[in-house]
Amino acid sequence: MKKIAIVTDSTISMSPTEAEKLGVYVAPLSIIVNGTEYRDYVELSNTDLYRYLAEKADIKTSQPNLGMLHELMERLKAEKYDQIIIFTLSKNLSGTYQAFVLSSLQSDMKNVTVVDSGTICGPLRYVVLRAAEMAAEGKSKQEILTFADRVFHDTVTFIVPHNLDQLKRSGRVSSSAAALSALLKIRIALWIDNRAASIEKFETARTEGKLFSLIIKKMIDRNVTAESHKIYIPHCDAVEEAQRFISQLEKEIPGIETEIIELPSAVATHVGLKAFGVQTTLLGLS
Repeated sequence: MKKIAIVTDSTISMSPTEAEKLGVYVAPLSIIVNGTEYRDYVELSNTDLYRYLAEKADIKTSQPNLGMLHELMERLKAEKYDQIIIFTLSKNLSGTYQAFVLSSLQSDMKNVTVVDSGTICGPLRYVVLRAAEMAAEGKSKQEILTFADRVFHDTVTFIVPHNLDQLKRSGRVSSSAAALSALLKIRIALWIDNRAASIEKFETARTEGKLFSLIIKKMIDRNVTAESHKIYIPHCDAVEEAQRFISQLEKEIPGIETEIIELPSAVATHVGLKAFGVQTTLLGLS
């Protein structure tokens, strides 16, 4: 049986220690707060991030540190894996994919496959954890990649920010758009379609319930059912908001599986506190 390593980045919302217990290697992204660099989920917890967001600190995100990536690749080389599969967040959202490719070339590793997931967080987490199970079961590299490709090509992410303040600070929306939204008391939902190059506006509504209904209708239009999909709800200190969405979702798609997880720092730093996401994830047969 071939020995296969599964590697990813910290946007699966899991610490390297937790992930390693599940047979996965995680490279932390870098989070820069007021000029100081931290490794996500290693030197910066979600509690720390919430505090910095509340303080309106200057927060930026970056791909994993190249020195740290080199150390990880050398460790993987020393452990003599037959194949190494690396799943990264969308290369349209980060330079992480390119950083892994560069690091594997510098380490002269020819048994590495770097996969651009085209997504982030929940669907990536689902594929990575199942891929680790498949590797342990003796599945081949091609079986794992075929499974992953099927899931990654059937996902969409909706984002529901509490307001547009942090998006304005991060340059994702204009000051005038943020001011108009606040003035008219309009709720807005954003979305990242499969392999999209940017976060786009999805819909606006006067009430939370109406906005939730628009998201759920879009999910149904994309053939999301309780039998075919799981829904991840990543949040930024917004468990109550996430639970309200789930309550409405379960009325319209009874029996659908949901899981609340933490919103990755790479997204939370842009959308702000009390924001949450909704991610459709195909239950791929492996």
